[in-house]
Amino acid sequence: MIEPLRLTDQTPHAQGRSRLVFQHPHEHDWLVKVMRPDVIEQRFGSGAAWYKRRRRFGRYLSYVREIQEFVACWSSHQCSLPFLQKVIGLIETDLGLGLVIRAVRGGDGKLAKPLSLMIRDGDFDDAAAVALDEFMNHLLACDVIISDLNPGNIVYAHDLKLGHYFVMIDGLGNSNIWPLKSLSRRINRRSKLGRFKRLKAKMDRHLRQAGHSNPIGS
Repeated sequence: MIEPLRLTDQTPHAQGRSRLVFQHPHEHDWLVKVMRPDVIEQRFGSGAAWYKRRRRFGRYLSYVREIQEFVACWSSHQCSLPFLQKVIGLIETDLGLGLVIRAVRGGDGKLAKPLSLMIRDGDFDDAAAVALDEFMNHLLACDVIISDLNPGNIVYAHDLKLGHYFVMIDGLGNSNIWPLKSLSRRINRRSKLGRFKRLKAKMDRHLRQAGHSNPIGS
């Protein structure tokens, strides 16, 4: 019998709105996402809305959404796309079911820095602005569906082949009851354009708070 992967002895690399991210203890280039216990109780516990308790995939619905988008990209392009995180698979852990993804790294070999921290630390320069525009153009050109686009979900990666580029590591999939974005490219495109506009507005506010006088524009 294969024992669940032990994560409780580790300190998570990152904490999102609903998940914790751990380094895979046996694979340097893999990360493991697990649901936060407090989020499970809040959203899916005894006090949660009845329809959430009756969802077939329950607390793991976000995993299904991300895997669906990864498979959809393979179906459309016959490969994974460099500006989207790469899904390795699912794994049993002592913190529940985990989603294994390939780590995205920066030029220093460490985990790639989120856009939110780049803005905070004054690292968002002209080259990063160009890379962000390219990232948005790539997202717009493919059929991937986005549920949450914010500066914490985008990281600044680097490799010898592509140079510096942004990768979306969370917030993929259709979060609406009616899957209109998966049925209509026009609706999906319009949704993405709206999210791009809101992202840039949020970035402008953060840049000004960090002391930058020039907004990035719309």
